Amino acid sequence: MIEGRGVATEVGMCFIDLRTSECILSQIADSQTYVKTLHKLNLYNPVEIILSVTAIEPSKSKLCKILEDNMPMASIIPIGRKYFNDAIGLNYIKQYSLEEDSASLILGITSKFYCLAATGAILKYIESTQNIFFTNHSIKFKYQGCEGTMMIDCVTARNLELISNINNPRSNHSLYGILNNTRTPMGARLLRTNTLQPLSDVTTINMRLDAVEELIRHEETFFAIQTALKPFQDIDHLITALIQVPKKPSVKHAEQSINNVIILKHTLKLINLLKESFTGVQNSLLDAIYSLLNDLRLEALEERINDVINEDITYVKSPLALRNQRCYAVRAGFNGLLDVARQTYKETVDDLNEMIDQYREQYQIPIKTQFSSTAGFYLSINIEQLEDKQLPLIFINVKKKRKTLTFTTLEVMKKNTKISDSLTEVYLMSDKTIEDLISEIRNDISVLYKASESIAMLDMLTSFAHQCTVSNYVRPEFTDTLAIKAGRNPMRESLYVDTFVPNDTYASSATNFQLITGPNMSGKSTYLRQIALMSIMSQIGSYVPAEYASFRIVDQLFTRICNDDNIESNASTFVVEMRETAYILQNVTDDSLVIIDELGRGTSTHDGLGITYAICEELLKTKAFIFFATHFHELTRSLTVYPNVVNLHLEVEIEEEDSRVAMKYLYRVKDGRNDEEHYGLKFGQIIGLPENVIRKATEVSYKLKELIDSNKEKSTSNKIIQRRKTLLQLTQHLLQIRRSSNLDKEELRKYLKMVQEEFITKMEALF
Repeated sequence: MIEGRGVATEVGMCFIDLRTSECILSQIADSQTYVKTLHKLNLYNPVEIILSVTAIEPSKSKLCKILEDNMPMASIIPIGRKYFNDAIGLNYIKQYSLEEDSASLILGITSKFYCLAATGAILKYIESTQNIFFTNHSIKFKYQGCEGTMMIDCVTARNLELISNINNPRSNHSLYGILNNTRTPMGARLLRTNTLQPLSDVTTINMRLDAVEELIRHEETFFAIQTALKPFQDIDHLITALIQVPKKPSVKHAEQSINNVIILKHTLKLINLLKESFTGVQNSLLDAIYSLLNDLRLEALEERINDVINEDITYVKSPLALRNQRCYAVRAGFNGLLDVARQTYKETVDDLNEMIDQYREQYQIPIKTQFSSTAGFYLSINIEQLEDKQLPLIFINVKKKRKTLTFTTLEVMKKNTKISDSLTEVYLMSDKTIEDLISEIRNDISVLYKASESIAMLDMLTSFAHQCTVSNYVRPEFTDTLAIKAGRNPMRESLYVDTFVPNDTYASSATNFQLITGPNMSGKSTYLRQIALMSIMSQIGSYVPAEYASFRIVDQLFTRICNDDNIESNASTFVVEMRETAYILQNVTDDSLVIIDELGRGTSTHDGLGITYAICEELLKTKAFIFFATHFHELTRSLTVYPNVVNLHLEVEIEEEDSRVAMKYLYRVKDGRNDEEHYGLKFGQIIGLPENVIRKATEVSYKLKELIDSNKEKSTSNKIIQRRKTLLQLTQHLLQIRRSSNLDKEELRKYLKMVQEEFITKMEALF
């Protein structure tokens, strides 16, 4: 990656995955905090980051310091500034890009000088340090900006546990882990990318949802596709192996080339089986996937491979079976010397088997023949079968592994050497034929890229459909309102056997700021995470855990979540808390979703309240949907001067019996404040504070509350604010009825009459 030298921060990046040969170009006009750059890096999670040496020496640039802080697992590698050359980068793209993509790609990136410079540097680095070279017109380059996707920063991805669990990174208790029912490595990679970068284009999202709905409706097709996907190898890895060229030919490369052709033959056969599972499909996206898999070039590739490779050759996992498949892969008649070498191999293996049979007869022990890819053929016997006999001295290199002895003989070792030599001859003689075949395959490598992308998309959609078969999920709608009926937290629901308590959520332009209060452990954090996770799920094309769900498209998702309820730890992270909040205030837009779980707990009460109030006022200037959980009950009163603020609380039941107090968490979200419950006083009683202390605290608390409430009731301005809020809510209600009502005229008239009566009642109460 390379940074522009101008006043505006412009960053050019080129990502290349050597396992999949995917090359992503990106050029971003970023802020001083490099938010978008970090988002892109988090998406692809690089192992090495290549920077110009001038960004590191003599002093580190701001970008370099931010990379070190935010990408601790990546190695930062400096290379000469001269390698970051846009002209060299453009030449590399012309040389390596797929011919059918080349013209449109070059037209779009000619003026993207920084990402071209990054491309030149990374490909030069790969050639010089990794000794990896590609054949011409074999790499699929893609240009990706930040448009058309939801921005999720690194902190939010971690807070919401989108990819990995905070407490146990190896656990699959994350959103990705729950949704990942994919059957192929390509599908799993696509799901991960989409989880970190959901779509923001409604048309594309609905196309995915239509496809998922089709798969749910046609169970036979769904199960047939799922079964057909399971045996697929990693096609992206296969493409990489086919397009990379070694510096020097070797036996190992010849052996691997035969493997690659066998795997490709197996893959093309699996694609035919997958196509057969598309019965009765009428969805446009699934039709497009079928069309890409039905490309005539795939059939032509299969025919050409079958001309060269024996028909009964297929991919197997057993080392010996795979070796035999490689040996007999090329059809007889292509090369006379190859046929002779194969005959030598066969005769030597037969001789070896005869010799082992002679050992069994001669020594009267049930010897087994074993094979490993490293040691070749060797012998073994179960210790119990020896019946206290000693192994004859002819058997050498004896090793004990549990109840088994493994060993060999000098003759077996000689035969192994002869077999290895004859196999080397077979591989080298097959090499010319195989290399010619691979050259022909490379001419149509673009069709394999498309097939891989199609299978990945199909796998992800099938994974979403599978989730609906095991959980009660519903298809989301997209409007300008966030409305969820009986929504559930997808992660908590999958973790716990107990029935999860569902909750409703509603936010519109008239109620876009929602304050949530409630005692500790009442479910505030779970509710907030639930809203964010469901928004992400809806925008990647998945169904969501609810009875009904409508979402507004989110362009940026922000979270400020405290993952530690330890007060001491919070105090030490107050600076981090303020930094994260500052980032939200700088980048929030009208289409953002902001989740804040506690603010200002790491400083004094007055300072915390003052900072929190000021932040709330700043956020209220936007039209973003904001869900704000807080322990500052003063906010629930003071912020009601804004008509778009809604107070919610988590319901708790207090049970008092014989001076004993018990609290029962109901985990239900209810309208209004909950400060009349005085949970702090009840907690004090439960943990055993002296009775006189509780009595005095109760007296002071109630007097203060009465004073505040009486002042508020007398306040004329408060009544004006409440009337304005009621009018705003009516306006919003009527607009929603106009947009989405399906009632007939008579029913609509009755409903409007009821709305009118409710409005009059509310207004009369405010005079």
